[in-house]
Amino acid sequence: MKNIIILERRLFSAFGHERTQIKTINEYFKNTNSYVISCKNTNLHGINLKNKMYLDLPNFEVKEEGRESENYIRESALKFESILRSKEFAKKANLLIPSARTLEISILTLLFIENRFPKKILPVVRIHGINYLDDLPKKVLENFINLVNNNLVKFCSETEELSNIIKKTFKVKVMRTLIFPVTVPLTHRPKKNNKKININIGCLGGPRSSKGSREIPVLIKELRKYFKKNNIDISVTFIVQMNKDKKKRTFIFCIKEYFTRYISSLVKVKIIYGVSSGKEYMKLMSSVDIFLLPYHKSQYAYTGSGFIIDALLLEKPIIHSKGMAMKELTSFKNAIAIEGKEDFSLAVVKIIKNYKYYVNNSKDAKKYLINKINNSFKFISECSQ
Repeated sequence: MKNIIILERRLFSAFGHERTQIKTINEYFKNTNSYVISCKNTNLHGINLKNKMYLDLPNFEVKEEGRESENYIRESALKFESILRSKEFAKKANLLIPSARTLEISILTLLFIENRFPKKILPVVRIHGINYLDDLPKKVLENFINLVNNNLVKFCSETEELSNIIKKTFKVKVMRTLIFPVTVPLTHRPKKNNKKININIGCLGGPRSSKGSREIPVLIKELRKYFKKNNIDISVTFIVQMNKDKKKRTFIFCIKEYFTRYISSLVKVKIIYGVSSGKEYMKLMSSVDIFLLPYHKSQYAYTGSGFIIDALLLEKPIIHSKGMAMKELTSFKNAIAIEGKEDFSLAVVKIIKNYKYYVNNSKDAKKYLINKINNSFKFISECSQ
């Protein structure tokens, strides 16, 4: 078995997919052959790994993402090369970059073009968005695609939609999907999902506009109006995750939600600002009965959502925007796609009234997902032979 080197510069969030997927990969390889490399100003604390390393790069700056200078890229590449050539990796090793962005692709390409990349290391690169290729300089992009097409780099994405558009747009010969568990462990056994007196609709994750955070108060209002108009006697609670540091955004949300409470008292809202541990976040996610993903198609037509993976592993139904990626995971009649606020209330009522049906379908989707995840691990294992 080769060493598995995981390069992940972004380890700021305690519960982000970058951190949790590292744990998943490491657990699969039994914590004996995995090394994690990250920037020196990110936090490796809390990741249960035997082998941790800091990549001695200049401090990671979120605002400079995708706009790094040539000097920064070269300095990063040379320091990355020195780590790859260290004693720990003298034997054959695989490099896995599960969340590659423009900098990682630029570093990799520079090292290969200048014949600096160690020949005994095979890189597996996965990206989450086509923009990370669009933002590359033309020559760097051409060189990277050549590396992929010559099988010097294994190129992957998280969704079939992204793989297909990249192959078509950039003439990539071979590209496969790699899916890993996000927050919910693969070994998790959810409790039986029975229909309850009160239904929790979860709107979790960072409250960004691309994730439809501004539309949620509108959806809440529409559901309240629908319940009142049709005399529906169902109790629903929206569990909405907000950022306490974004005071203006939170204030606007609360005001909009407050002024529609008079319409129906059956639709309530519970705001979550954060949780203290991964265990608490799992408890929060397990309390959700329906996952709501009103994401914008402009951002998520090709990019996946970790909450789809989490929802399936928890055997929960999903309501999502029409046109979102990961259709292969939401096509088991375990989810309802909506085009606008008019569809939302109908979708909520339909799932609640047929909850057992949607849960059973979610179990079928889960089996398919687990097979995809196992195939992803198998692919990495085969690359490591």
